[in-house]
Amino acid sequence: MLLAGPQLAQAQQQKDDRPSPRGAFLRSLVLPGWGHYYADNDNWNRGKFHMAGEAVLILSYIGLDARANNLESNYRTMAQSKAGANLSGKSRQYEIAIGNYDNLAEYNDAQLRLSNWTQLYPDNAEFQWSWESRDFRDQYQDTREQVDRNRSQLPTLAALMVTNRLISAISAFIKARDIMDNPPEASFSYLNEFGQPGVTAHLRFDF
Repeated sequence: MLLAGPQLAQAQQQKDDRPSPRGAFLRSLVLPGWGHYYADNDNWNRGKFHMAGEAVLILSYIGLDARANNLESNYRTMAQSKAGANLSGKSRQYEIAIGNYDNLAEYNDAQLRLSNWTQLYPDNAEFQWSWESRDFRDQYQDTREQVDRNRSQLPTLAALMVTNRLISAISAFIKARDIMDNPPEASFSYLNEFGQPGVTAHLRFDF
């Protein structure tokens, strides 16, 4: 029984060192996989998958955003150099109109035929454009649509990052909770380790 005191003290110290489920949850919200490492740095394979997935999603987001910005710069430069159009401060509707019509007069004529009075643009230098060729207009339109496609994927990637963090956090919380809830095993015997009469206590704690 005298051995039980030091064992209980050691067990209490180990219990205090156990990972906190709340701490594991918050860590994985900050960085997926961190909570798993915190809960058990010898066995955090699932955390590694969450961490790798986060890296892929972040790099994909950065790559798509950079590509969209580069393509946008390209089609704006093309509109200026090949159609004489100034896109600075213009609406998305104006950018689309430039890709669908060769010049301002053609666009305004089409809106008049459709009775879209509110869609007309003033016939002045601010809104004028005229493509040098149909090929340039098609190239402009294709590049602008690529920008839209790339940027339309960004919200999905952001949602996947949030989902990955939540799943990782919940998984890390459960892992840490299971470690905390693992009760000690205790056994008693009326014979000592030498087989002689006496009381012996055996305590085992799994962490």
